[in-house]
Amino acid sequence: MLNENIVECFNNIGVLVDANLENFTLSNYITDSLSFVSLIVELEEKFNIEIPDEYLSYDALETYADIENMIVKFSSF
Repeated sequence: MLNENIVECFNNIGVLVDANLENFTLSNYITDSLSFVSLIVELEEKFNIEIPDEYLSYDALETYADIENMIVKFSSF
């Protein structure tokens, strides 16, 4: 369920992600700051969370696992 919701957030901003999330690198999908901010907004709205500033960089959310762990940390998932 969490997986599907994260993929849906990418889809909502027009980014289609591969089914193989083990080799996922955010920079392969999000190439500009506008798309990155759009993804952050989608994640915050979808999971009803506020993402702290320290997570608002490519370095903090480099892999799919980073995104998933952040959501688990700040939501009720």
